[in-house]
Amino acid sequence: MRATLLLLLSFHLYASPAVVPIEYIYSKEYRVCIGDSMSSLDAVNCMEKEIKVQEKILNNSYSEALKSLQKFRREDLKKMQKLWRMYVDAKCNFYYHKESVVGGISDVSSCKLEEITKRAIELDRIY
Repeated sequence: MRATLLLLLSFHLYASPAVVPIEYIYSKEYRVCIGDSMSSLDAVNCMEKEIKVQEKILNNSYSEALKSLQKFRREDLKKMQKLWRMYVDAKCNFYYHKESVVGGISDVSSCKLEEITKRAIELDRIY
């Protein structure tokens, strides 16, 4: 019975993206770093390091997705990924503004981190 409940719970967690807040998917190092940050610059440095971590995860998810597809579908995924990158750049760069003292740099980094992490999860779930 317990094994059945664990199996159902794990399926529910896997199938429901809203169950686990995205912040819990970030690395422990990031959560410690962001918790210890004393300034916006510190927070941006933490986010930039975590973006690299999440980019590696995304690249691995993307590679696995490509491998799992039939050859004729691989080009579709490549096009989709290219368009996704363009969307993220446009969306996140929108937050940058020269009029502000910090220019929205932390908003840009936060946006990129969240979008990259969500995309890796999406690719893992689809493929």
